[in-house]
Amino acid sequence: MKINHITVLVKDNFKALDFYVDKLGFEKVIIKGKHCWAKVGDIYIHLAQNSGLSTKNSFQHFAIIMKDLPSYIEKLKSRGVNVEIRDLQYFIRDIDGNLIELIDENNKFLNPEYL
Repeated sequence: MKINHITVLVKDNFKALDFYVDKLGFEKVIIKGKHCWAKVGDIYIHLAQNSGLSTKNSFQHFAIIMKDLPSYIEKLKSRGVNVEIRDLQYFIRDIDGNLIELIDENNKFLNPEYL
């Protein structure tokens, strides 16, 4: 068993898709009608427009494990993405305020495989 996709609520799925692809480096997978999809690793991200309440002010998030987090953070900053640092954790927000956590694959404290 494995996770197929995560749904992220957005105001404009085409603008959100541009952010996830151009700023974060995700893969653009499919645009069918008003449905937009991106992919990171083996997980699909369904960018669902106007399909629920905003998660902007919540801690609801998904996390990405990176091989070279410091380089990725520098790349994000050069693309105008604000990186929030909370203790040993790094977070970014998409254009709709959805929270995304960034984890270095060598950080055993934040990697559930080592808990």
